[in-house]
Amino acid sequence: MSTHSYDPRTIALLAELIHPPLELQAARVQEIHNELYKGSEFQYQNFSVGPEGIALSNPVENPGAVSMVNFLPDRIQLREEMTGTHVDDFRRRLEHVLRTAIEKLSLPILVARQYVVRSLISPRHYADSREFLGTGVCRLQNEQLQDFERPVGLFGFKMIFPVAEGENDYHTLRVESFNQDPRNVFLEDIATFTQPVMPAELEELGGEMMATYEFLKDKALSFLARFDRNPEAGGFELD
Repeated sequence: MSTHSYDPRTIALLAELIHPPLELQAARVQEIHNELYKGSEFQYQNFSVGPEGIALSNPVENPGAVSMVNFLPDRIQLREEMTGTHVDDFRRRLEHVLRTAIEKLSLPILVARQYVVRSLISPRHYADSREFLGTGVCRLQNEQLQDFERPVGLFGFKMIFPVAEGENDYHTLRVESFNQDPRNVFLEDIATFTQPVMPAELEELGGEMMATYEFLKDKALSFLARFDRNPEAGGFELD
């Protein structure tokens, strides 16, 4: 099965960019807010100072949704969760916000970066993702889970991919049934990049974000598609 058979729905995009510690000044972050506000595409409506950092955020309509950039003494965090933001738009926002922040905060280097992509897919041949992951992918049957003496409410697994030769990214992939709707499979890729980036190399950040997204969309979905076939009889007990 081709991964094109799936229609992945991205529900969260996050980026955390670590820099040398600095004394975080509200006035300088306010300058970032003002600069971003000049353009409608990447602006944030709200500015707030908290005990741990300074946040720029946008009002959201969906419960649990987040649209913000958070400034901490040693890192900058961008979050778009449940807002429907496309990865291409997030990449451009990331590059624009960081370009502005590096200038206003006089950041000399980005030490490391971590990106998170979370998506949902619906298996083609299974009505329940727990059965798909448990029976279809992991080949487990009822008798193999009898020691627990209770049904399976959520099923999943985690895979860690260390840095490969010629690469500088480290991936942690989580695949599990979606607790809010077991018809869907939840996927999360956390990619860590440890090669320092200089201010003149900011275009690399967008590439790193896309590499994280493509690792999930291409590699993880290709892996799952191998098992998404008509299920054989049997399986493990569900709620």
